[in-house]
Amino acid sequence: MADQPFRHISCPVVVFRIESAQIIGDDLADALRDEFLEARRVIGAQHVIVDFEPVTYLSSASFRPLLSLLREVRAQGGRLVLCNLQPYVHEVFSVARLIHTPGAAPAAFEVQANLTAAIASLSHLGP
Repeated sequence: MADQPFRHISCPVVVFRIESAQIIGDDLADALRDEFLEARRVIGAQHVIVDFEPVTYLSSASFRPLLSLLREVRAQGGRLVLCNLQPYVHEVFSVARLIHTPGAAPAAFEVQANLTAAIASLSHLGP
């Protein structure tokens, strides 16, 4: 398969929506990592939004697929934005210092309140 799957269109931003309400354990974390990386590669998007709307609980294993995806997105000069974090999920990311909190140093992940805001934060970017 060619590096660019489409000749006449581009997809600078792709949205991945996690469907599981709970992200627990190594098996699910590994499956998510593989799906994220393969989908981003096949689609060829430079920037990625991960929509957490259905997710109400996650374990620390959940960070691994996101960090792998972040590494790959940044290597392509892109940005990764998380959105729709439920209160508990937001707290887990905050405590782990993986998202920005007031008065803290810059963090690994960008966060937006919802999908519309996440898309808007990337809307000025080209392919």
